[in-house]
Amino acid sequence: MADRPPSPGPPAAEPQCPVDPARQRWLESSLSWFADQFGTGPLHRDAILPTAKFLVQDGYCASADQVQALVAHLCQQMMVAHQRIRLELFDGSAEKKQAARTGRSRAVGHFRIEDGQAIVAVDQSESSDRQLLTAIVVHELCHLRLLGEGRIRRDRPDGERLTDLLTVYFGFGIFSANAALRFARADRGWSLVPFGDLDDRTLNAARNDGYHRLGYLTSAEFGYALACYGWLRGERHPAWAPYLSPGARVVLERGLAYLASTSTGGQLPTQRLMNKPVKMGNATIRITRGKTLQLGTLGLTLPDHATPRPSDDATPGDRQV
Repeated sequence: MADRPPSPGPPAAEPQCPVDPARQRWLESSLSWFADQFGTGPLHRDAILPTAKFLVQDGYCASADQVQALVAHLCQQMMVAHQRIRLELFDGSAEKKQAARTGRSRAVGHFRIEDGQAIVAVDQSESSDRQLLTAIVVHELCHLRLLGEGRIRRDRPDGERLTDLLTVYFGFGIFSANAALRFARADRGWSLVPFGDLDDRTLNAARNDGYHRLGYLTSAEFGYALACYGWLRGERHPAWAPYLSPGARVVLERGLAYLASTSTGGQLPTQRLMNKPVKMGNATIRITRGKTLQLGTLGLTLPDHATPRPSDDATPGDRQV
């Protein structure tokens, strides 16, 4: 009796988006809005990598002049005239020690405008780490591009999250994602050494749900945002992926697999839904494009109070960005 050919196995599961639908639409539509606001030039430049070529400077000792030189270089990458800002260095060493004892988060950078002058303030106690310093300064420069240039209002509910996301659009997503988490060995497993928030205010006090957030985008959100960034650049297997922290890299790869299965090159799934009503829970939203300054209408129109909650993929004991 002739052997029967093996029966085909179950069909492979379709790749799924690694973030929930609300976050997916917010991330994708916000990136589309960035293209409207800043043009697509940032997408066509090389991604900025944390390599020796970028980070190493002979004789670097975190002096004020050396920090100023790094800020000037970052201004060029962010398309900001260096003369528009004034750099301030503050000593946050006492708060750093307190954060290490208590586990509380702290601010490591500030942005404000005084008498028409944009001021970027940076904690000098963190300036010895050029990679972390780059992430801090770029975040504050993104405040300048959004707040300082009148593109959004200061009371915008998702303003800080949007600032995190803009670092990705300008090619600094690897720095932002990697700067979010710092680990040190503890008596029980691993705990997080608080490096401070990349924002203008302390974000969270202690929580009781097993993990804490240090920033405004989670590691999964950074990973999917970087997947969208790579997809818009035509990168199916980005050469810069190995520079990412493991968690964000896993989400990056899952995100790219999902985009390859659902989208054509250079287009994000949400772009197919532009100007169409979409049901999300009890709310109906409309995804729009355009240069708007109205509260809560950046790319994704949501009720003012609708802010995405921490990702469900966070595990107890982890701290999310």
